[in-house]
Order: sequence, then C-alpha cells, then structure tokens
Amino acid sequence: MHLFRPLDDATIRDPHPMYHRLRSADPVHWYEPLGAWVVSGYEDCLLALRRTETFSSDLRAAGIDVPDNLLSIQTLDPPEHGAVHRVLMDAYRHQDFAAIRARLEDRAERLLHALRERGGGELVTDYTAPLAFTAVAELFGVPDADEKNIVAWSEAIVAAMDSGLTPEAAAPGTAARDHLSAQISDWLDQRPQGGLLGDLLRARTDTGISRDMILNTLRATLHAGYAPSSRFVAASVLSLLRTPDRWRELRTTGVSEAAIRELLRHSGPVQAVSRVCAADHELGGRTIRRGQDVIVLVAAANRDPRRFPDPDALDFTRDPNHNLGFGWGAHACAGASLARLTCAVALTALLRHAPELRLAGEPVHWRHATLRGLRELPVSGVPA
Repeated sequence: MHLFRPLDDATIRDPHPMYHRLRSADPVHWYEPLGAWVVSGYEDCLLALRRTETFSSDLRAAGIDVPDNLLSIQTLDPPEHGAVHRVLMDAYRHQDFAAIRARLEDRAERLLHALRERGGGELVTDYTAPLAFTAVAELFGVPDADEKNIVAWSEAIVAAMDSGLTPEAAAPGTAARDHLSAQISDWLDQRPQGGLLGDLLRARTDTGISRDMILNTLRATLHAGYAPSSRFVAASVLSLLRTPDRWRELRTTGVSEAAIRELLRHSGPVQAVSRVCAADHELGGRTIRRGQDVIVLVAAANRDPRRFPDPDALDFTRDPNHNLGFGWGAHACAGASLARLTCAVALTALLRHAPELRLAGEPVHWRHATLRGLRELPVSGVPA
C-alpha cells in the first residue's frame, strides 16, 4: 500500500492524516505511479521552492523541450523570470485596490441579499465562486467578462493539473487553456486602457516582451487569481464553521491579517507544486537525479509540527507563521494580496450579515489532488 494516496476517498475528505503519516515515515518519498519524488517536510519543501537552480519550474533546465505557448511567468526561472515578474508586479501595483475592494464589498452584499431571501443555500456557487470571479475580473479591467465560460475553463484546467493521476483530464484541460488564451487575446486586441490588461499591453511596447509571453502570463494570472481564491474562501468558511470558537473570535476581533495567514496555513487550497530536478541533488538522504519530477507538498509542510506547534489547530495568535501557502521566493504568488483581500471581504460580510451561519449538510469536495476545493458547501442561518 502506498504512503502517498492523493485520490483516496479519505484523502479527498481530509488529506492531513495521510500527510502526517507520509512526513513521519518517508518525507522524501519515491511515488512510482507518477515516477516522481514527493517531498513533505517544511525545511525540504522550503529548500525546493527557494533553490530554482536545482528544483526548476522551467522544464528546459532538465533538457525538456517546451512549446512557446506554455512559457509564462509560472514556467520561467531567474534570470528570465525576473523581467516578466517586474513588469507584472509594476502593473499589479498600479491597480486601484481601494476601488476593487469597494466593488467586492458591493458584490458580497448583493450575493448575500440573494442568500438571505432563501434563508441559506449552497455557498460555493452562490457566494464564494462569484465573489472570487468578480475580484479577478475587476483586476483585469473586464467587469463584463463571460463568467460562465471562464469558470468552466478554469475548472477544466484545475482537473488537468492531476492528469498524471487522471489521464482523461488532460485533453479537456488543453482545450480549456486554448479557449482561455483565445479570450485573453481578444481582450488584448481591443486595446484596453485600464486594468491589468491595459498596463501589461503598454509594458509590452516599452519592454519588448513578446505578445505570447504577455498573453501566457495573463492566462496563468487569471486562472491563478480565480481558482485558488475561490477555493481559499470556501475552505476558510468551512474551517471556521467546524471550529465555532474561532468563528466567534472573528465576530469579536474582525478579520485580521494574522487570521488570513493562519487560515492559509491551515486550510490553503494549494496542496502541491511541481518542479523538475535540474542537477543531481541529495535531499533527506535520497539522491534526486536530473530530469526527475519533484512534487512539493506545501500543504503538508504547512502542518509540519517541527515548524508549527499543534499544527492541526486553527490559532490566530500563531507567531511566527511563515507558511508556504502562497509559495516562496521567485515563484511566490504574484496575486497573494488580491486573494487575501477577497477572503477578508468575503468573511467580513458573512460575519456581519450571517453571524449564526452553520453547516446544513455534508460538504462535497472536488476530486482533485493538486488544488483542493469544495464543490458544494450547504449552509443555513442566513437571516432574512
């Protein structure tokens, strides 16, 4: 029996008992079904995220050809990564986050009004997912974007992240990526003036970064801005409803940065990121060879008791809390501040308008290993 069992029913419900067993028994584990090393301890995961010259996001570092349409900020390493990252972050910082917050707060109010009329409902479809989509649409400067299609494409891309385990997800994921690229290309052809699209389009003229690189980076940014954020908000609500003391604590203290950081450590959606070994390296007493894949289990690292005492507890006073939920180093999540904002707005609105919120049935999880998420979260206690 494998120590690493990412798609078992018990793992889908709660992966952390499996992560604890894996980290204790074999923290640098060879997983034959994927032909990959699975790394689960905090220090080893941190090293793999920081040392891009050894554990690379760029498959070319291991001699693997990569088509141009897959090269983006996510698949480049320093020094190439630096130029694209600077342009993206300059454009990101140029956005009016106060205005984005105001529009998010307004959307949260309207979504909760609809929930109040029904006395409850299904929180993912009716609240967390549309709110996360609003955040990324406002960031991009496309408030009238086709939510239904873009969300469907994003979900297909998420499923394809597990294509090594579920090969049938690969082709739909590729098609969805192409559809999303075509949508972004159409937006760019319209020469937008505002939002991330407009700023990156101008940056392309100023910096000479190729249109393909800008388009691919926007595609990665849109997907990473929507799917993990939606899942983060829903997972946070579920964790709070399962620990009523923490829910009551936030009703008193409000949603602080420390609370968001701890929710990310405890309930963050990103379970794993993939790297390829660019040079032979010894890790945890194992020799990882050039060209071998490495699965960095950041969710397991975030509950490593050697780093986080009482790791399964949700503790808003935890300090320090240097968790890996948004990555680390060169590939730290560029949209982390938008994800934190979305979660804070979503939770604040729920605490204000539905302080007696409670579960109304069993949550349903997506059967995904890489990006954990709720498909359904039935709730009641939303007063009319």
